[in-house]
Formats: sequence, C-alpha cells, structure tokens
Amino acid sequence: MDLKEIGYFSKTHGIKGHLILKSDLDFFFEEVNAFFIDSGGSKAPYFVSEINDTNNGIMVLLEEISSVEKAKTLIGKKVFIDSQFIAEQEDNIDWVGFELIDSIHGSLGEITGVSDNGHQVLVSLLHKNKEIILPLVDDFIENIDETARKIFFKAPEGLIEVYLEDKKD
Repeated sequence: MDLKEIGYFSKTHGIKGHLILKSDLDFFFEEVNAFFIDSGGSKAPYFVSEINDTNNGIMVLLEEISSVEKAKTLIGKKVFIDSQFIAEQEDNIDWVGFELIDSIHGSLGEITGVSDNGHQVLVSLLHKNKEIILPLVDDFIENIDETARKIFFKAPEGLIEVYLEDKKD
C-alpha cells in the first residue's frame, strides 16, 4: 500500500468525536474506508464510520473515536490515505508568455500575469497600452498550441471591448 499525506485534522466538531480534515488534495473521500494517522513516526490505521464534505472541510467520524476528548488527541496530526484514492492532478501550465489570439480581435499579445481566484484562472495582458483581464475557461478556449505557445480564444461578445473603449470622465 502506497500511503500519501492528504492533510491534517484541524479541529473537532460536535460532541460525538467528529473531526474536520483540512486537505488541499482532491481525493475520492466516499471510497476511503481508513485513514492512517501519523503517530510517533508510524502510521496507525483508523477506520471511517462517517465522512461528509462540508464548507469547513471534510467531516470525519472514526470508529475508534467516540468522544470529543478522544478526537482532540488527533488534532494537528498528519493524515494519510492509500494513493489509489487520490485524484490525478492536472499539470499546472504557466501561461505567462503564451500569445492569446481572439477570434474577432486577433492577437491580443502575450499573457503577462495569471491568477486563480478559486473558481477560474484569470489571465492578464497588455493590448494597445490597456490591461485586459480574461477568464481562461474551457467555454472560451478554441484551441491551445503548447509547442507554439498560442491560445486561440473566443471571448464573449463585448468582453474585450469593455477594456478597449476610451473612458470619458
């Protein structure tokens, strides 16, 4: 079994011994039947009684933990699972330097910055001395040529124009 660290228990929840698991990894939590918790250099298995995704993290009730007092002993402990339950991560491509070519406006120039607001990736570029910020989402991408470092884009009507129009005071 290949164990991978997925996060840690951040706090308890309720009075029955539920724990909140903080994890930045996507994993198939509904398929996990045991967590392995780092305890003094070894990893002890704890079997899952309940598991739910919540706004605060993943709420877990372990079979061996039946009270807040027992749950508190696991706060801050690293949590591991069998790697087969971890979702494959997409390769994060650095879009800076890619040329963005819109279907209407043609080449808008090279991407100068990238940010991820959690919902979508935003790219910024300078076109005609004006900064344009566009969402890099599948619906707007027609094609990506990674070798030539070009993104062929179809922006919604009016989106690019908002950035290019002269603002009158």
